[in-house]
Parts: sequence; structure tokens; C-alpha cells
Amino acid sequence: MSDPWSMQGQVAVITGGAGTVGRGVCRALTAAGAAVASLDLDVSRAEGATLAITCDVTDAAACAAAVDRVVAELGPVTTLVNLAQHVVVGTPALHVTAEDMALSLASGPTATLRMMQLCHPHMKAAGGGAIVNAGSNSGTSGTAGRAAYAAAKEAIRGITRVAAEEWGVDNIRVNAICPFTPGNPDDEWVAAKVATLPMRRAGDPETDVGGLIVYLATAGTFITGRTLFVDGGFGAWR
Repeated sequence: MSDPWSMQGQVAVITGGAGTVGRGVCRALTAAGAAVASLDLDVSRAEGATLAITCDVTDAAACAAAVDRVVAELGPVTTLVNLAQHVVVGTPALHVTAEDMALSLASGPTATLRMMQLCHPHMKAAGGGAIVNAGSNSGTSGTAGRAAYAAAKEAIRGITRVAAEEWGVDNIRVNAICPFTPGNPDDEWVAAKVATLPMRRAGDPETDVGGLIVYLATAGTFITGRTLFVDGGFGAWR
């Protein structure tokens, strides 16, 4: 009997693939059998990927070249995970600058849509695919000091819903995830937040986030246009 969660034969692209969450996702998708390309500004930190490519997602030409290289070396892209995002935090909304907003939007929703557009033809030709975009509880609920970040993340969720509506006919599923996977579990704010979660722990990038993405890319064939919260109940009451 075949494994409905197997990604054997799939090619996955992960932007922000060398970050804390990205590394875990790369490991999970590789373990599931996918050929994985990790795109990041600093690929020296990349783990669990078949191919690591230095890429600034705010650079349209660099993104196009990266996708072309993935297709040439690994094959047509069937799974895209957009995690890359410049984070502006700790700035009250009153003091967010135009430059803060421009960088947040360029690295977030603009880059996310660009990568989706670049990968769409390959997914369509392959008979379908899965796209997973990163949202955030900072956007869905609001977090003080994160106005630019929240705006970018909510824009990504909007793009996700529209693309799901438009690309379903191509058998391309588009979903968003809102994870709670802090890089430093010993941080005072993180520890305080974890203590309030129903699950009483932070998420694991590989088993929790990566595991969900594997499901969305394989057995989750009738899920699209949704935002899934991988947060231990962080946003359960919202």
C-alpha cells in the first residue's frame, strides 16, 4: 500500500530555508522523500536541503534565476513554501517609517506573490501542486510593536485566499500557516507566552510545522484557501 504522506518524486522550494523554521521544514520535506531547494540570503546555515541557493527574494531577477536553477537541477517545482520575511519589530505604529513598510512589503507579500507566479507554470504542467505561505498571529490578532510585520503577513493571507480561488482549477492548493516556533525558548517573553498556551510548549519547526506542510503537500488534497494555526492554541480564542 502506498504512503499517502510520501513526497517521493516531488520538488519543493523553501524561501527563508536557512532560518530556524526553514531548516526544520527542509528536514521534514527531505525525510518525506522530496528533493528540496533552500533559498536564503545566507545559505551557510542551510540544513536538510538537496540544493541551497543564495537568493534575495526582493530581487525579481534573483528569484527567477533561482527557480530556473531548481527546475534545471531537480525538476519542475511541485511544492512552494514561502517563509522569507524581513521582520521589523519593536517599533510603535506611530514611528513606523515608509522605509520600514516598503521593506516589509517587498520581502513579504510582493516576494511571496512573485515566487508563486514563477512556480505556477511548473505546477500546472505537472498536474498540480501545493503552496504554503507564512502568516502570523501578529497579523491575525495584533501584536504591539509589529505594525509593518503584521501588515505584510495579513497581505500574504489575502493573496493566499485569492490564489486559492483562482488556481484551484489547475489543481494547485494554496494555504497559509501561522506557527509559534520561537528561536529562543529561554527568552523571557517566550517563556511567559508558552506558560499561557494550552499545550504548554513552543512548536517544533520540523515535526510540528514541517509535518503539517508535508500533509498539505501530500494527503491534504481537498484543503485550500485556509489559514492553519500551528501554535499550540496561541490564537485559539481569537
